[in-house]
Amino acid sequence: MKKVWPYLVLTFALVTGWGCNNNQRPLPSQEELMREDSLERLAHLEKPRTYGSVEEEMIMQLPYRTLPVTYEEGFERALPGFGDMPPTMVPSLLGVENLTRTKAIRLPDKDSIHVVIVGGEDAQGEPVVKMVTLTPKTWEPVDELTLYEQTEPEEDEFTDEEDLGAFRVEFSVTSRYEIYMQEVFQSYVDDSRQLEGVSVFSIGRDGRFFELENNKLNHGAEDD
Repeated sequence: MKKVWPYLVLTFALVTGWGCNNNQRPLPSQEELMREDSLERLAHLEKPRTYGSVEEEMIMQLPYRTLPVTYEEGFERALPGFGDMPPTMVPSLLGVENLTRTKAIRLPDKDSIHVVIVGGEDAQGEPVVKMVTLTPKTWEPVDELTLYEQTEPEEDEFTDEEDLGAFRVEFSVTSRYEIYMQEVFQSYVDDSRQLEGVSVFSIGRDGRFFELENNKLNHGAEDD
């Protein structure tokens, strides 16, 4: 009788792929690769964030900036990296009123207090920059501090030509939230600058600004 088992073994190997290419699987098809790639991308998609309130959603979507932040010439007009914010929403969200052409940026939290800088123009079209603090959970405005503004002296304050100029407040914020405020007199005659005074502020645990003594943290002031 003729032996048929070698023929059966060869047929089984061809059908199943057993014994071929060192037991390697065949290459996947283009459709399989595309399906695998789609599933991989879906698995790594960031899940949509849920917000506790409309206020939190709008503020969290502002551009974020780390500290320190230091005033540079033209900062008040350019507001670099800031995001547009509808002026009609600024009073309700940040408690800042009477500003137009508003932009804002979100800073790191101070402990649990949220911090935002908002810039815009006042009724006279002059630039104003303010820092605003907000409550941890409800995102309600707590306090504000003017970081930049420029004021013109009254006419009766001019005694001679060298007094022609304007006062402006400039700022610098360290990574520890030491907020340096300096008042400068900018001369219109020779473009000279004269430092009039420096104050240093920080943010208390209640979200309110307080002035530091001797440029050091005054922990007692936080509890006032």
